[in-house]
Amino acid sequence: MADNTSYLPPEIIESILSRLPAKSLLRFKSVSKSWNTMIADPVFVQNHIRQSKHSNSDNLFLCPNTYPIPVVKLGDKKIQTLQRIESRYARWHELCFCDGVILLTDGTYMRFALWNPSTRTSKNLWYKYSCPEAAFGLCRDPATDDFKVVIADSNYYSVYSCKNKSWIMLKKKYDVKYTGLGVNLSYNNIGVCVDGASYWVWGNDNATQIELVYFDPRDDEFKILHMPENIADANQKFTYAVELKGCLCLYYNGMDESRIQIWTKEKGIDGHSWKVLITVENVGMSIWAFQPLCFVGDKIVVWKRGLLRRGLLIYIPSEKRFEEFEKGTVGIFDYPIPYIDSIFFPSEKPRPKMQRKRKFLQ
Repeated sequence: MADNTSYLPPEIIESILSRLPAKSLLRFKSVSKSWNTMIADPVFVQNHIRQSKHSNSDNLFLCPNTYPIPVVKLGDKKIQTLQRIESRYARWHELCFCDGVILLTDGTYMRFALWNPSTRTSKNLWYKYSCPEAAFGLCRDPATDDFKVVIADSNYYSVYSCKNKSWIMLKKKYDVKYTGLGVNLSYNNIGVCVDGASYWVWGNDNATQIELVYFDPRDDEFKILHMPENIADANQKFTYAVELKGCLCLYYNGMDESRIQIWTKEKGIDGHSWKVLITVENVGMSIWAFQPLCFVGDKIVVWKRGLLRRGLLIYIPSEKRFEEFEKGTVGIFDYPIPYIDSIFFPSEKPRPKMQRKRKFLQ
C-alpha cells in the first residue's frame, strides 16, 4: 500500500498513534512501511505504555478464574466489563506483571510463560527445578531495555534475560546484619514491579526483622531500601508492598488494627523518600484480608480477601467508612490482576530504529 501520510509531520502521526489501543496499532502496522517501522520502534512502544498508564489504565483489571478472561474497569461501586480475552493459559496461575506482560506458571513451577493479553503474544520458559516456595518478579533494565524474570530462593536467585535468552544463577548478598533475609514470608513472595524494579517485603528466619528488598535490573543485584521510619521503628512484620498511582507503596496497621496507613515512595529506582498517601480508618478486617487495588478520585478500591467471603469494597475518606460494590458485580472474579493496554513484548527481535531524531513524549 502506498504511503499517503507524508503530508503530516511524523511527530503528529506518532502522537496520535501513541494514544490508540494496542488492537488498533497492530492493525495499523499494515497501513504503510513507515507506520510499521514507527509502531515497532522501542521508543514508540515505551511512549505507548506511558500513555496507557496515564490514561484510564489505572483501574483496568483482568479477572482470573473466569473464561474468556474479562477486562473490567473499576469505578465508584461499579464494574464495567470492556472485553473478554481468549487465552491458551486459562488454567495457569498468574504470578506478577510488568508493563502489560504477565508471568504465569502451569502449577508445576518449572514451566512458566510470559504473556501479553493485549496482543495475545506469549513465550514459554523452563526452569531447572520446581520452585513453589520461591519469590517471583519481573523487571526491566532502563539502560539496555532488557526484560528480566527473577526467581529467588532463600540464598540464591536466577535471572532470565529476554535479550540473551538465557538464565544465570547468583548468590544473594546483603549487609552483614541482614544475611539471614530469605523467602520465608509466603504472603510476600510476589514481586511488585515499579519503575522497572521488583520489590518484596522479606524477613529473617525467625521473622523478627523485616526489610524492603528490591532487585535492581541494572546490575542484577538484590538491595535493601530503607522503609519509612514509622514502619522500621515499629518493625511491623505484617507490612505489604503494592503499586498505587504508578508508585511503590507500603501499608501496615501498627498497634491499632482498625487503622491502616499507606505510604508512597518517590518515583525512580534511586528515590528513597517516603510520605503518607492515605490513612484508612475503621478497617474492620485483618491486614491480611486488606488489599488496595486503585483509586477512584479520592476513594480507594480494596479487594477483601477471604476463604468464604471475598469481594470489592470502596473506602470513602471523607466519611471514614467502606461501602460494598453494587449487587451482582462483586462475585464475578477472584483477585484481580492489573491490566495495561500495551504492545510491548520482550521476546521480539530488536527492530532498526528510525533515522529521524526521536524523543519520549511527555
